[in-house]
Amino acid sequence: MKRVVLFGGTFDPPHIAHLSLAQFALERADCDEVWLIPAADPPHKTGRRLTPYTVRRAMVQTLIQGYPGLCVCDVEAQRQAPSFTLDTVRILCDRHPEVAFQWLIGADSLHDLPTWHGSVDLAALVPFLVAARSGYPFADTLAAARAQLPQLRAERLECPQLDISSSQIRQRLQRGLPACGWVPEGVLQLWQAFHGAASSQENGREDG
Repeated sequence: MKRVVLFGGTFDPPHIAHLSLAQFALERADCDEVWLIPAADPPHKTGRRLTPYTVRRAMVQTLIQGYPGLCVCDVEAQRQAPSFTLDTVRILCDRHPEVAFQWLIGADSLHDLPTWHGSVDLAALVPFLVAARSGYPFADTLAAARAQLPQLRAERLECPQLDISSSQIRQRLQRGLPACGWVPEGVLQLWQAFHGAASSQENGREDG
């Protein structure tokens, strides 16, 4: 069977830590491809206005351009409900019965996995590939999660830890500070093209 690692996220904006994680998963997880899945309506991001899905998808496509084996999956494009991982995985398994999927997360997300929507069914449906995170030792974190999710299957992904977050980048850009190379230039241009236009529209409404 074809082997694919699924890497979901808000990607607002996507950055070099996302790219590094996807590339190391491709190289070290014995898979054929890594599919990056921008979430249309992430349930854990309520209360914050997101960059539109189409812009985030375009930024992810730009981020991975020139990296064979890394692909954008637009399964979320037509979703109207919150982007629960369980529903996304079910859709992809139904559409691609010839593919064996893994879901890529950080060890911090592994710690929280028992609280996810439908986590029992999700653990039975797909194995996880887990990237290291400071403060979350893999063996201990896995044991704690498996105590609540006995069917959980997970393996560790050895990769560099880059302590970069999209929220840090957004805060810098919103303050007019440079992205310090954390966001490739093409991605940054897409971000600035949208947010610059959005800011101008807001100012126009206020002036009017």
